[in-house]
Amino acid sequence: LPDRLAPFLQNEVDWADTALVTHHAHFDGFILSHHYNVRPALHIDTLSMARVLDGPKMKNGLAFLAPRHGLGMKGQFVNYAKGKHLADFTCAELGEYGEYCCNDVDLTYQLAQIFIPQLPESELRLIDLDIRMFTEPVFVGDQAKLHGAVVAEKARKIELLRRIGLVCGRCGGNGRDIQMVMPVSVISPAEYIAGYPICPSCDGSGVDKKPIGSNDQFAALLRGFGVEPETKRSTTTGAQIYAFAKTDPFMQGLLEDGEDEVRFLAEARIGIKSNIIETRAQRFLHCAERGPMPVYLSHGGAHTLRPSGGDGMNWLNLGKHNATRPEMTVLRESVCAPPGHKIVSVDSGQGEARLVAWQAKQQDLVDAFAQGRDVYSEHASMVYGRPVDRKRVKEDYIPGQIGKVSILGMGYGMGWYKLSGELLKGMLGAPPIQFTKSDMDALQVDDAPFLNNPKKVAAVDAMPSRLELNDRFIHCIVSEALVQRYRLKMDRIAGKTGYWNHMETIIDCMITGQEMAFGAHGVTRTGKECIWLPNGMKLNYHGIERSDSGDASYFDGRQRTKIYGSLLTENVTQCLHRLIVSEQMLEIANAGVKVALWPYDEVVAVVPDEAAEAALQFMIQTLAKAPAWATGLPLMGEGWIADNYVEVK
Repeated sequence: LPDRLAPFLQNEVDWADTALVTHHAHFDGFILSHHYNVRPALHIDTLSMARVLDGPKMKNGLAFLAPRHGLGMKGQFVNYAKGKHLADFTCAELGEYGEYCCNDVDLTYQLAQIFIPQLPESELRLIDLDIRMFTEPVFVGDQAKLHGAVVAEKARKIELLRRIGLVCGRCGGNGRDIQMVMPVSVISPAEYIAGYPICPSCDGSGVDKKPIGSNDQFAALLRGFGVEPETKRSTTTGAQIYAFAKTDPFMQGLLEDGEDEVRFLAEARIGIKSNIIETRAQRFLHCAERGPMPVYLSHGGAHTLRPSGGDGMNWLNLGKHNATRPEMTVLRESVCAPPGHKIVSVDSGQGEARLVAWQAKQQDLVDAFAQGRDVYSEHASMVYGRPVDRKRVKEDYIPGQIGKVSILGMGYGMGWYKLSGELLKGMLGAPPIQFTKSDMDALQVDDAPFLNNPKKVAAVDAMPSRLELNDRFIHCIVSEALVQRYRLKMDRIAGKTGYWNHMETIIDCMITGQEMAFGAHGVTRTGKECIWLPNGMKLNYHGIERSDSGDASYFDGRQRTKIYGSLLTENVTQCLHRLIVSEQMLEIANAGVKVALWPYDEVVAVVPDEAAEAALQFMIQTLAKAPAWATGLPLMGEGWIADNYVEVK
């Protein structure tokens, strides 16, 4: 069979005119591409289609899909075959295994026949494009940077542990297994110790990580330094648990403790528990060592049909060059164009904010976007009651950032509580912002309504924060004023008769099955437990219903999930934006540009050096074009050319 397979694949199939039907095409497609240089005309992936049609959180394995769609059972022989080699099978077992495989193929093909008519051709092309990012990769990994990141992260953690004296009790800190040969107190020359195997207790690090990783042991360590650990109520079980999360005020306080040992303990705990850089850099390194780096996207992996990350690498979360997590920069730095090529990245500027205004018919904001005005400065001018020019006046940076946060962050119903926390962490690439009494005075905010509301006062009192209570109140009072001013200004979005409230009616229509067109030009309409989209696809809300209290929820495939007007606004907007950007991306790919990555509202391509500028201009123009169903929607694209991914803005 192996001798027959390669000639068949390479000589007897016209792959330029053949579609390949598989379940989880990343796996089969990569084998065909990498080992046999086979690249079909179209990948038809039943797993990707199932996520879009049935929902990403449903059980979408072939064993579940086949009976769910009335096609019979997958079979169980594969469980018997696990761990066996070809020589371990009898002829009868090989025959049975072959029948099992043939049944898999038949079920996959039959599923494709059910799914294909339910999807527009553009969606099938989009699935194919996503698959090829993995099966036909182009990014080159900077192995030196990735290796350095792995080594540096491990060394950083070990140094934290050494600073608080957590030396491994088996090897005495030298990392070698000499315990059974000589007392730990005997210090041998380095070359002598190096002859012994790695210490099994600490894996050669020389430090004991267990007291830091274990909640109980970490609590005991703190008590040893005279610090009594605080507890909190678990949001899942209701039980009292240690407040050891890095965002808990108790842990934040430890990071600023006056005793060095206590600070080191807190730093070590957070560092050991955070493995994202070490583990992801290691995975990226392994990929880079093998050749071009496959980009794994789970097509339709989010409820709103947007892709999600996968394969333990999550290419959709590599951070930004100005992010609040600078340690993520190394991952973006390591993603490079191959020699003779450039990375061209174009972003759909303010895409979701533009869509919200367009759907809600907030015409003043739509016009401002269409005319290319600085909507952030204009909104900040309204909020502050004075002219704000964030681009030209240095002192207007923070007011301008408040305008940006308002336009980009409040269209989905963000309230004062969340806003206050996000601002303190640093929002939308800005440094942390804390409002003070001078801000309250400058904005002419009356604190009485807030302080006379017992629920708000209690919420601030219980809020996890390093701020003193009075400072916390000031910050939250100003945050609430910003929210209220946004909602007053954007009345077509947030007013009593605005889009958010109208979406409550849309929820009721989905429950009853009443058909109602809504949004700009009525491009979306309700169906039974779904919203029909402009391209004929639907956004599912399986089992949507209201409880006796009036709250609405739906079954997402695993559990019931709440849904309400402003959240439905977010869902629909993200879904429509996904349709727009994917349509634009297909146009870019059809023009012969190699699309290599799709991070939501961004299209990333790899092109030859000499074609980079032309590709950039074409991609910017393409992302500025609204689809035929979105008449009057002002869009824009902005992009960059770079040698590696961190250099794009």
